[in-house]
Amino acid sequence: MTYEEAFTITINNVNEGVLLSSSPTLTFSSNSIAITGDNIASDGEGGSQAISDIDIQIFNISDINGTFATPISWKNSTFMGSSNTTYSGLTNENNAGSKGMAIKSADGSEFKLNQFEYYNWGDTSTFTNTIKGYRNGTEVASTTFVGYDSSWNSQTVILNSAFENVDEVRFYISSGGYKGDQSATNHSINSIKVGSPVSGGNTAPTNITLSASSINENVAANSTIGTLSSTDVDSSSFTYTLVFLYCSHSNYGSRWLDV
Repeated sequence: MTYEEAFTITINNVNEGVLLSSSPTLTFSSNSIAITGDNIASDGEGGSQAISDIDIQIFNISDINGTFATPISWKNSTFMGSSNTTYSGLTNENNAGSKGMAIKSADGSEFKLNQFEYYNWGDTSTFTNTIKGYRNGTEVASTTFVGYDSSWNSQTVILNSAFENVDEVRFYISSGGYKGDQSATNHSINSIKVGSPVSGGNTAPTNITLSASSINENVAANSTIGTLSSTDVDSSSFTYTLVFLYCSHSNYGSRWLDV
C-alpha cells in the first residue's frame, strides 16, 4: 500500500547578516513591533541590513549622558514634512521631541561610524547639534553640525577620523531650538553607515588628579590626604613618578610634591 500527497513548502525571505567589515549602511524602511516593542531600533529590524558580528542599536536619549528615552518609531517624509520625498527615518513621533539620539553597540564592541542622514522636522530657526563619540565610557570624539535646514531637506552628516573606534555615539541639541532651553527637538536619523573599528594607536591617559582640593599642613604622619587618579581609554597600564621638591624659607622649610 502506498500513499502520496502533494504539499507546498514556503521559504520566507531571510535577512542574512553581513560582516561589519563590509561597511554596511543601515537604512530603515518600515515600522515593526521589533522597533516599537522595546523602543530600540537594531540592525536587521525595520527592513535594515542585519550585521552578523555586532548588534548596533539606535534609540532616543533624554540627556547628554545618554539616558534611554521613549518612544521611537519609523516615519516617512509625509509625516515629517520633508521636501525630500524619498526620506524616512527613526524618530520620536511625539511633538515634544527628545534631547537627542544614540547609536551604540549592545555589548560594548567597537565600530566605526562613517556617516548618517539627519532631518529635523520641528524647528524653524538655526540650531546646533553636538556629536560625541565614546569608548569604554570615555569621550574620544566630538564635533558639531547645524541641524536646521530652511528648505526642509535631510542632510548627510559625515564624521571625522575621531569616530573610527567607538562603542557609542550620541548627538543632541546644544544651542538654539524652539524650546530655547535645548531640552528637546524633533530629531530623525537613517542611512547609518558603519564599519570595522580603526585603531589610531595608543591614546594618552588623562592628566592625573587629586581628590582633595586642599590639604591641611598639620596632619598626622601616614595619614591619607587624598587619592591620585587617572584614566586610560585603552585600558593600558601606565606609570607616574612622584618627585619631591624642596624650597627653603627664612625660618621654615616647605616641600611640594610634583607628579
